[in-house]
Amino acid sequence: MACGSGTKFRIQSNGTIELTANDDTKDACTAAKLLDRLHDDFTKKTRNTMTSNVPDDASVPSFWLRNQDKVSGFTLMNETGTSTTNRFTTIFTSQTSKDQPYRTAVHAIMNGVYQPNIDEQYYLKNPATAQTDLSAPDNFKGINGLINLNNVLENLITEKVRAKTGSSSVNIKILDDAQHYSKRQEIKTTLEEIARRENEIYREKFLNIILVLVGVFVIGTLLSKKFYSGGGGGGGGSGSGLFGNTFTGVGLGSSSGIFSRFGGLGLGSSGRSRLSGLFSSNPYSLSTR
Repeated sequence: MACGSGTKFRIQSNGTIELTANDDTKDACTAAKLLDRLHDDFTKKTRNTMTSNVPDDASVPSFWLRNQDKVSGFTLMNETGTSTTNRFTTIFTSQTSKDQPYRTAVHAIMNGVYQPNIDEQYYLKNPATAQTDLSAPDNFKGINGLINLNNVLENLITEKVRAKTGSSSVNIKILDDAQHYSKRQEIKTTLEEIARRENEIYREKFLNIILVLVGVFVIGTLLSKKFYSGGGGGGGGSGSGLFGNTFTGVGLGSSSGIFSRFGGLGLGSSGRSRLSGLFSSNPYSLSTR
């Protein structure tokens, strides 16, 4: 039943303290008691007796979901004896919606209603009208009842927050943030992946440029030796031939030639340090320093 002023209740955050409901907290009291009842409906051990040829707790979801004692005389499940059974496992490993026990179990879990004869077109439907307030807590049953309770509580929280802001049309930022948090996280992850890939492409392209220049240098050196190695004045040994001045300093750490910016590309210490420095930081990094 719904709480009124003076009703005692407890909430999970301080479950050892008993609170007294008033006009401001009676909805919280009703919601707390309703959540406790729904928790029991999904977890408690049920009775294993029959009343008017129907198991006493057949409308309770836990009757189907957890290990329970068999109910002697329960013809729908052909149960006999006194051992335990898990009806959910038994049904969902061997039956489909074409079978009556399957439809009855799903209907009871979803709606908290036992229907030993229900057609395939109706077993998934909620027979009760969706609740819009907490005035009839007994109507919140099964998984659909839990969904309805969540919707009602969201509306009540929104109304309370809007009442504090003094406007009925204000967008509640705290609720909006909670709703879109996961979506923002996905966007952040996507941007980081794009940045990582762009950085990889940047490094690959730069390395390709270096390799092309090294190839040009090697070809130039071979041509220089071929055409200027025999004569005076243009000998390839001095590196002053056709390509000598162009590539002077490559691999030697010299300050001249086309690679002088890098201080040499092979053996020069400054060349190594400057070239490696080109890749020491990520220009697309999203991390905050």
